[in-house]
Amino acid sequence: MKVSTHTCPVCGFDQLKEAPRSKSGSASFEICPACGFQFGVSDDDDGLTYDEWREDWITRGMEWSSRGIKTPRGWKPEALLKSVLKKKK
Repeated sequence: MKVSTHTCPVCGFDQLKEAPRSKSGSASFEICPACGFQFGVSDDDDGLTYDEWREDWITRGMEWSSRGIKTPRGWKPEALLKSVLKKKK
């Protein structure tokens, strides 16, 4: 059985365990291990948009954010980021 994964709308990391938002708009509160965005906190509580967080993450060098989850082998943030930016157009 294939495990369903979801994509971070901030950085394009495609292995989130939950959808960032449910169909009703509720946040998952999951933290993206790649960019560090926490759905329902970074946006709802802190008032940051996906674009604002993304720009800051890029400025900081697109470093892997999680300390508890190892960076996936062959992880290329530039490639994932391209997929997110392409979807925005």
